[in-house]
Amino acid sequence: MNPRPFHAAMIAGTHSGVGKTTWSLALMAFFRRKGLGVQPFKVGPDYIDPGFHDRVCRPRKSRNLDRFFLSEDYLRNCFEKNLSGADLALVEGVMGLFDGRSSLSEEGSTAEMAKLLGLPVFLVIDGAGLARSAAALVQGYHRFDADLNLVGVFVNRVGSEGHFRLLREAIEKETGIPVLGWLPADSVVSIPERHLGLRTALEEEALEEKLARLGRLLEGRFDVERFLHLCKSRLAGRSNLPRNDNRQCRIGVARDKAFSFYYEDNFDLLREAGSELVFFSPISDVVLPEDLDALYLGGGFPELYARELAANASMKASIQTFYEGGGIIYAECGGLIYLAEFFMTEGGEEFPLIGLVPGRIRMTDRLQCFGYHELEALADTFLFSKGKKLRSHEFHYSIWEVEKGRFKKLYALGGKEQGFHDGQILASYQHLHFGQDPGLAQNFVQAVQKHRRRYVPSDSHL
Repeated sequence: MNPRPFHAAMIAGTHSGVGKTTWSLALMAFFRRKGLGVQPFKVGPDYIDPGFHDRVCRPRKSRNLDRFFLSEDYLRNCFEKNLSGADLALVEGVMGLFDGRSSLSEEGSTAEMAKLLGLPVFLVIDGAGLARSAAALVQGYHRFDADLNLVGVFVNRVGSEGHFRLLREAIEKETGIPVLGWLPADSVVSIPERHLGLRTALEEEALEEKLARLGRLLEGRFDVERFLHLCKSRLAGRSNLPRNDNRQCRIGVARDKAFSFYYEDNFDLLREAGSELVFFSPISDVVLPEDLDALYLGGGFPELYARELAANASMKASIQTFYEGGGIIYAECGGLIYLAEFFMTEGGEEFPLIGLVPGRIRMTDRLQCFGYHELEALADTFLFSKGKKLRSHEFHYSIWEVEKGRFKKLYALGGKEQGFHDGQILASYQHLHFGQDPGLAQNFVQAVQKHRRRYVPSDSHL
């Protein structure tokens, strides 16, 4: 057990866009500057926020806590086992505090996760244009759920120190809840948005400077002692994290600014099942790493880097040769795009990609699918058996255009069929969290052992 004093907190918001991520990153940067070990978490299926958490809290990795995918036992175990050696756990919530899968229940909400893990909640509100009305806002959130431990308030977009005093006086007098800090509107630390949300941590320019500035902004605007008192916890991380040093296979993982959407737990589960993960860049590396048994091509923004991906002919040839030698490939969303024959931009420009998945991926100007799904496997694959029930998340603006009959469909989803498989490739728009069934990672590694094909880069690709 961790012998040091430990603290844990949920950073929630009144609504999406109120500043949860800003406050979470500011707190992480502030405490890292003070020398504390901070373990970050994110409620929900988001990939982008955890990427920013990773940059602030490294070498620690942010973990997704998602009740749709994961059991209560898994979530508690995931939370506790990642606390080892840390001084502070900061969990960034999702959407508004009480927003989830239903308008009539707390299912999938930040509030549900806070209660499940026994975490004190700090509510982020937008102070712009408010004075005494801020007290009514906080009072409403405080009284909405008597079982929720709402212990403090952070105020975003405050006009001045005098404005903050007005807000604090009103909130504390009317609600009794302490207001622990404020941040001004600061365009210098803002992160531009795009069609799928924020820019990723691997793409954002001058990120270290922005994160450092966020941490400095809290100096003199944040009651650190009171915060630590309110989030003091009896929890302590387990020191006996599961390990498997018997590496039975090597899985190449595409990871760069085009491919960065992965659940960190998927990596852990694959390692625990006996795999060694080797990261590579489809954009900048010339060929695949040596001696790989399988590839894992995750999600991201390959549509923004289609020109670079198409131009890297030696990497495309390397992956084609790997497949022709019997290699196994698992691809999610961005990986599906990369494996297709062509990618077409909104403007009609077309780029040839790897060509192992038939058809063309065409970008559109609107969201094509967003949300959680319950799937049924339509075929036996190296990851699961026919009939297997799975849960997934999907979010994309592109459309996969392909002639019927050119491949076997992978999933049944709401009366529709989608996805691609051919024995070696499993590809679709669906993102899976392997924590929903640890057998998924074990199946992956066992399948690799059965179909092992060693790959060594050829000089002909150079």
